[in-house]
Amino acid sequence: MDVICIGEALIDFFAVKSGVSFQDVPGFKRIAGGAPANVAVGCSKLGKKTAFIGRVGNDYFGLYLRDILSRNGVNVDMMQFDSRARTGLAFIALPTPTSREFLFYRNPGADMLLDAAQFDRNFIKDTIVFHFGSITLISEPGKSSTYEAVKIAKSGGALISLDPNLRIDLWPDAATAKRNILEAVPLADFIKLNDEELLFLTSEDDLKKGTKRLLDMGPAFCIVTLGSRGSYFATEKFNGRIPVFDVRTVDTTGCGDSFVAGLLAFFVEKGFNDSIKNRQEIIEIVRIATAAASITSMKKGVIPALPSLAEVMDFLKGRV
Repeated sequence: MDVICIGEALIDFFAVKSGVSFQDVPGFKRIAGGAPANVAVGCSKLGKKTAFIGRVGNDYFGLYLRDILSRNGVNVDMMQFDSRARTGLAFIALPTPTSREFLFYRNPGADMLLDAAQFDRNFIKDTIVFHFGSITLISEPGKSSTYEAVKIAKSGGALISLDPNLRIDLWPDAATAKRNILEAVPLADFIKLNDEELLFLTSEDDLKKGTKRLLDMGPAFCIVTLGSRGSYFATEKFNGRIPVFDVRTVDTTGCGDSFVAGLLAFFVEKGFNDSIKNRQEIIEIVRIATAAASITSMKKGVIPALPSLAEVMDFLKGRV
């Protein structure tokens, strides 16, 4: 595999009306979601061989997620199906185009019960990139199972990618969230986070100081998304800022996942270790990821809005 993503696959119920909070939403539309699942689809649409590892309920929603991932070119051979726990649900309201409100139903969700005993170790060990987030680190057995998969992938020489994807309401408390996510940072070669997550994890609102703290923990490359202010990237030897493209934003949900998919797809293409030594190449890769996120922001939902490689390249034509 080029990219394996592990973590949650959920059903996102998006508000059918934007510009209102939960109390005033007239209805919701079912859409496949979950950040690692979105990244897997994003990489697949960008032409990479991808697989998803995660646990869903052995229910209508779980089967729907399997089918959506499969139809989008993602290998689902290692998806797990739980007959006791239901597939997780997330209700999402969009008070403004750039803000979201979440309400989760997971008590427990099947994704929290990921079982390492069902892993195909050789399958995981053979991947080029292995991507994970923090949601499956919230409780056991998801935490131990995720770490076991990371360990297997790392033993095979995979690039380990981490997106904290902080959802503070899912954690017992903020201190536990911070401690557990920071525990995962040294396992990663690459970490993507947003400015709020950087402040939360490092207590630094200075981008250079905050990213240096994370780089000192082990990753070789760190990138922080800044919403309308673009993104900031850093390695041990150089850093830089990349602006966003001027587009009409409809929904920012999933833009971070699209951004990560763009980065990972081109790290597979170009080679991570070589890319992070070349500032100009990093700038080009981040621009591609920014284009992918921009395209996603112009549509509602996530998986249907994730772009193909041709769409990204076409979008970049004529843009400086």
